[in-house]
Amino acid sequence: MKSTICLAEDREVCEPCLKLLLLSLNVHCPGIAINLFYPPAKDGFLAWIKKCPQVRLQTARLKNGYGWNVKPQAIMHLIDAGFDEVIWIDSDILVTRDILRIFSGLKSGTFVATEHTLSEERDDGNALRARLWGLPVGRVLPSALSSGVLRVTKDHYHLMERWWKLLQSDKYQDFQQREWRQRPVHMLGDQDVLTALLTSREFSEIPIHVLRRGKHILQFDGVYGYTVVERIRNLLGDGPAFIHSGAGKPWSDQWRLEPSNSLREYIKMVYLDVSPY
Repeated sequence: MKSTICLAEDREVCEPCLKLLLLSLNVHCPGIAINLFYPPAKDGFLAWIKKCPQVRLQTARLKNGYGWNVKPQAIMHLIDAGFDEVIWIDSDILVTRDILRIFSGLKSGTFVATEHTLSEERDDGNALRARLWGLPVGRVLPSALSSGVLRVTKDHYHLMERWWKLLQSDKYQDFQQREWRQRPVHMLGDQDVLTALLTSREFSEIPIHVLRRGKHILQFDGVYGYTVVERIRNLLGDGPAFIHSGAGKPWSDQWRLEPSNSLREYIKMVYLDVSPY
């Protein structure tokens, strides 16, 4: 099976975390091809990327490609280019070991996503997202899925097409212009749409392998992310293969929390300072 890792970023402010991800892949996964879509790449990055010889940099912007909504289009682009398996990784993730072992042995028809955090908006009781999209329900998952890490094969091409189509719908696009607290749960982001599709009757026959929060991936998403229990548990083992800094970006002042008299905000700020990053 011809495989590749797929990365995409269109924010120059996120270049530090992108470099960290590439360096971690260079150390732990030196033998696999990496396709990186990074339109803002400038001369400094073009010189730096030579440290990562397995990376194929593509600076042309994908059609209608932006932010997290680019995922299905980037994946389909690589499947169209001849890859049988595409492993998507968000740019704000680090890898700590050879991740190919996680996906080896999986059948071609098995789709891989990750479990989300403990926050209430990530619950998907009774296939809530599918019902809100008006899709007939085919199964119920224990929680909503995160699209931070995905394993997609050519068997899932139609799923990618449907995902991309819903992400381009006028209703979804309109809500994406609003602050995230003003969006309905099934349109918070791309992964909520993916959860809706995978719980719908149309795609309920696709086997799903879910990477567990705390065990396989650290979902560092504030106080609902990497919990104290998970931290203690990982002291006894070798820790998860992925570290995801989903909320609070330690490489950029843009996401730093301002000092506050609120105890809750102070705790959140301290929690960020002890990020596993």
